[in-house]
Amino acid sequence: MDLRDARDALPAQRELLRERVVSAIRDVPFYTELYRPFGPPPEDLDAFMAWFGTLPVISRADFEDVPDDHRVSRAYADVSLVRKQTSGSTGIPFVLYIDERVASFRSWRFRKPHLASGESAPDTLEFLFPERFRRDRQVRVVANQSGDGAPPAEGVRRTRTEKSYSTLTDALKAPEAMYRDLAAKQPRTLTGYASSIVGLAAFMVAENRRLPSVRRIWTTSEMLTPEGREAIRTAFGFEPREAYASVEFGFMGWQEEPQGAYRLETDRLVFEGVSLASGRAAAPGEDSRVVISDLLNDATPLLRYEIGDIAVMAEPTDFSPTCYGSIAALRGKTNDSIRDAGGRRIEPFALLGHLKETLGAAQYRLICVEPGLFVLQYRPARTAEVQLEAAVDGLRRIVGEPARVVAQKVPRIERETSGKLRPIIDLSSVTGAGRERLIADLHLEDVLNVTA
Repeated sequence: MDLRDARDALPAQRELLRERVVSAIRDVPFYTELYRPFGPPPEDLDAFMAWFGTLPVISRADFEDVPDDHRVSRAYADVSLVRKQTSGSTGIPFVLYIDERVASFRSWRFRKPHLASGESAPDTLEFLFPERFRRDRQVRVVANQSGDGAPPAEGVRRTRTEKSYSTLTDALKAPEAMYRDLAAKQPRTLTGYASSIVGLAAFMVAENRRLPSVRRIWTTSEMLTPEGREAIRTAFGFEPREAYASVEFGFMGWQEEPQGAYRLETDRLVFEGVSLASGRAAAPGEDSRVVISDLLNDATPLLRYEIGDIAVMAEPTDFSPTCYGSIAALRGKTNDSIRDAGGRRIEPFALLGHLKETLGAAQYRLICVEPGLFVLQYRPARTAEVQLEAAVDGLRRIVGEPARVVAQKVPRIERETSGKLRPIIDLSSVTGAGRERLIADLHLEDVLNVTA
C-alpha cells in the first residue's frame, strides 16, 4: 500500500512504474509467477524500461480462472476495496478491486476536460451515466498478509457513495425525462454515454427543444457513429468531442478539439501500442492494440494490460520512445470489428452506415458468431419502414462470400450490465464458458439451432 503523504509529489513515471512492478512481484501471486522467468527488475531505469518491454502482454482472459486473492495485493489484507465490474461483451466477466482513494480520484478525473476548457465551477458539469455510478460496493478480498485462509465473510460488504458524481442525470432514463432534468439544472458541459446523449439529441430535434446553457459535450464508453455526431450537432449547434475511458482504468484521455487527437493521462497511466501488422512495439501512425499499465492502482495491479481497443498511436512520451502521450484516432474495440471472408478487417462504420441506410430508425446489432456466420438482430420502429432484404443482401456484399447472414427479430436490443450499447459484437474469437454465456445473454440459441 502506498503510504506517502497525499501532498507529496509522485515520482516520475519510470520510477513509479518500477515501484508498481516490484510491489506486484512481491505481493500479488499472479505476477510473482508470471514474471519469475524474467528475473528481477533492473534498478537502472533505462535498463528497466527495456526489460519491461519484454514482459508478456495480458488481458482479462488471463485472469479468468485466477482466484481473487491471487490477483489482489496482500498489502490490502483486511482492507475494504471498491468493487468494479466490467461489461460483458467479451464473455469474460472481470471484477477489479481498487482502493477507495484511487476510486475517488479516478472518478474526479472525469471533470478534467470541463475544467481544462476554462470552467471553474464543478457543478456546471453534468454526467449522463447510469444512476448506479453514484454507488460502489466495497468488499474485503485478501484475508491476511500471508495469503492463508479464506477471504472474510459476506457481512463485510457495504455500499459507498461516490461524491465525484454528485452532478449526475440517469443516462438510462427516457430522453424526455433527461431533457427535463437538464433544462432545470442548466449545465454548461455534458459528459456521458454516447447512446444516451445521441438519444437526447434526437428527442430535442424531433420536439424542437433546446438546451442553450450547454456549450460543450464529451461522449464516452461507446462508439459515436457519424449519424449520432450529426444528431448532436443539429440539436446543440456544435461538434461533440470524445473522452477515452474504461472500467479498468477510469478516465484515460480526451479530445481537446472535435475529431482531434486524444490527450492521454500519462501522469498515472503508461500507454503502449502493439502493432497489428508486426506484433511488436508500434510506431507512430500504426494501427495498434492499446496496452496500458496503471501507476496508481496497486491493489489489483494491471501491468501491460491489453484493454481491447484498436488505435492509431500519435506522439511518444518524453520518458520512453515506446510509450505514448497521445492517440491520433480510436478505431474501436477489438470485439466491435469483424473480418470479411478473406480475413480483412472491416471498419465498424462501413457496416453501421449500411445498416442505418436500410434499417432506418430500427434498433439493431450485428453479431459475428463464427467466421462466415453473422446474425443481424433488429427491432423495427413503430412507424419506420425496414428494408430487411436490402440490409441482409448489402451485408453479404460487405463481408464477402461465402458468408451466411441470418436476420433475427427481437423484442429489444439489450444494454450490457454496464449500461452500454454495443452495435457490433465479434464472438468468433471468444471460446469456452465465456462464449456460452454470451450466446445465452444475446438470445442466440434458437438461431444457432436453426443454422446448425
